[in-house]
Amino acid sequence: APTAAPTAAPTAAPTADECFYPSRGCSTAGNRRLPLANAELCRVACEVTEGCEFFSYIPDESVGFLCLLCAAPENQDYEQCLDEGAPNGQCVGGPETCPGEPPEPLPAELLTSATTAAAEFCARGPDDFDWSTPNANNEPPLPFAGSDEEDLLGWALALFAITREWQDGVHDDDVAFQAALGPAADTSAAAILDNCGEAPCGYGAALVSNVRSFLLLYDANASRAFADDAKRRALFDEHSIFLADDGYFDEASVDAISNIYATLPTRLMEQGVLGAGTQFCTATCQEAFRCDDDTSQGRILVVTKTSFNVHRRRLGEMPENVFRKTTTGPTWPGTPMADNMMSVFRHETAHQFDRTMNPRQQELRTSIAGRCIVDENWLRAGLLVKEGSNAYFKAHHQEIVAGNIGNQYIYSTSTQLEVARYRADAVGDLLPMAWFAFEVDVVGDETSATFFERLGPGYTAAIPVGLDRAYAGGPVTQLRVPGCGYFDFAYDVSTGHLTSYAYTPGFGETDPATPCVPNLLGTPFPTREPTLEPTPAPSVPPTAAPSRSGFPPCGVIVMKGNDQNTVECETTPTEGYAFTCCDDSNACTRFHPVGTVGDETDTGPPYAFRAVTGANNMNGYCLGGKTDLEKPDPPNSFPVAGRWIASTYWEAKLKCEEYGLRLCDQKPPQDPDNPGVTSAGVAPHCKSTKCNKDDKMIWTDIPCEEYGQFTCAPTVAPTEAQTTTTVAPTDAPTD
Repeated sequence: APTAAPTAAPTAAPTADECFYPSRGCSTAGNRRLPLANAELCRVACEVTEGCEFFSYIPDESVGFLCLLCAAPENQDYEQCLDEGAPNGQCVGGPETCPGEPPEPLPAELLTSATTAAAEFCARGPDDFDWSTPNANNEPPLPFAGSDEEDLLGWALALFAITREWQDGVHDDDVAFQAALGPAADTSAAAILDNCGEAPCGYGAALVSNVRSFLLLYDANASRAFADDAKRRALFDEHSIFLADDGYFDEASVDAISNIYATLPTRLMEQGVLGAGTQFCTATCQEAFRCDDDTSQGRILVVTKTSFNVHRRRLGEMPENVFRKTTTGPTWPGTPMADNMMSVFRHETAHQFDRTMNPRQQELRTSIAGRCIVDENWLRAGLLVKEGSNAYFKAHHQEIVAGNIGNQYIYSTSTQLEVARYRADAVGDLLPMAWFAFEVDVVGDETSATFFERLGPGYTAAIPVGLDRAYAGGPVTQLRVPGCGYFDFAYDVSTGHLTSYAYTPGFGETDPATPCVPNLLGTPFPTREPTLEPTPAPSVPPTAAPSRSGFPPCGVIVMKGNDQNTVECETTPTEGYAFTCCDDSNACTRFHPVGTVGDETDTGPPYAFRAVTGANNMNGYCLGGKTDLEKPDPPNSFPVAGRWIASTYWEAKLKCEEYGLRLCDQKPPQDPDNPGVTSAGVAPHCKSTKCNKDDKMIWTDIPCEEYGQFTCAPTVAPTEAQTTTTVAPTDAPTD
């Protein structure tokens, strides 16, 4: 049950003839400015904010109106308040309290009152809510003077102000406030247990969101803050992201959001997204709290020191071409459209990476930007702004990492790399490649970096790549990309500018003109330079790989993709073939992100493998016969032909096991009525599954000896002749 009615409440705003002053200015304390909907809320904000003695409410071009929270009045008039077209009373100001009004509540009283108001609101329910009548326990109504809507906004604003001050350490020495924290948290948790979901126009949405934020700041216990929401609870528990969206984003959207943070390198999460000494990062969707034209609630949400705001748009509602106005080579298979919701989240997340940059990287960003002349010098050449990408980024350096790493690099690194290679090789413009090397510099640590590749709408995979730096913390001199090869970068010693790059194919790739699409297996290359001295013997035994078994001594069967009777015995695991992955039932599989056609009812993880049994499941992504798990738009079309890359036995085996599958290891069944016929969709060949492998030889994990035509006689090294004479045993033991 909710606690007793609050002991103090924000007082009602005075009437204009009491102590509001037209066109009155003031000096803000600590630059405290809030975009609020009306002067009454501005007055309440002053009352609940420590150090505010006077407020001023004035027009503002960007947000409509600004509430200034000031330490003292100032005898000045704001220019926008003197416009002839300004309506009478548009600019107002006044003291924190008017003569004869009670003093502002103490911080402990304000915290208790705000959380009690939330519990009372949730207990009564939004439909039956009426401040003027007793509740179900015959407890008296709360002592508010204004309308229900204004009161709810007032309490949300009170909790907003007191929580912000708490985060800033304002009340660290306030014994009464510290004692009130625990009971207020318990009251808040009780409110959430009442399933207090609230639509924006009920005017309780901001209050409930601020209650959740207060709970997380108190003990980081998402089980209490999100007792009614498993998806947002998991997002917080796994990635320390508080999604303040009034429940707007659906489950598929929240899963996709979680994928962003699951794939980010630990350093970028800890030093960037969760940097600045914050307990967690807050992602708000202010538009989700909007009621018609009233944006008040979205403006008073409690946030942490690292936070950002996103648009009101769910996964799948709007495609976006993040590589607009860029050019790639003629053999590039193309990159599907990105999802706008995800682009915005990636962009805002990448803003947090700026705080991870060292002085050299900051200077390098400024230096490269200064050399850019046209839009095409930038990887994000097609930014939809009036002035164009070049002018925009040169004027807004804080958008460079967010706009290029956020919108492109952590969506499809290989596409960015292809754009940079084309500009360097075909046009002679090294600036896009300089930007790419800079991005790897920011994303990577001392010895490795991460490439990101699109798996499906809203999802990406993280691929580790090896790198070398010129010195500790210096520029990147070499990248080792699985499935591609080596990229070497040379720089001018005096300026630090990129002077050349070179690509050397490797890992099965032989054509230097072929686009680089990383292997999703993600095993970084070793360095090409030999070590100067032998590596000491390891102190612990190396981990055995792969997990199921070693390469059979007599080899394994490779089978034609469209003919189970065409088989060979392969005894060299480093040869390259296509492959298929089977599930525990030995069925051929495809990769299916949740929400893909054929999986509309799937409520499992963000992705899963499904057996290829029927037309619907044909809509999944191919694995083992293409460069990646790519599938074209629209989502219900068959995968297109892509550049096929051979895989070694170990690559194939490990990639299957990475997703909880295995290389197909059982002989195909024989139809007694049609012996020798190769049926479609049957393991291990998986014929006619639209994955471009019917004409390829396929790795299996079937030992060669299971096929009678292959004999196995492993070579055993002969025992060397003994040089000593064996003494014949005696007939009986000696004494």
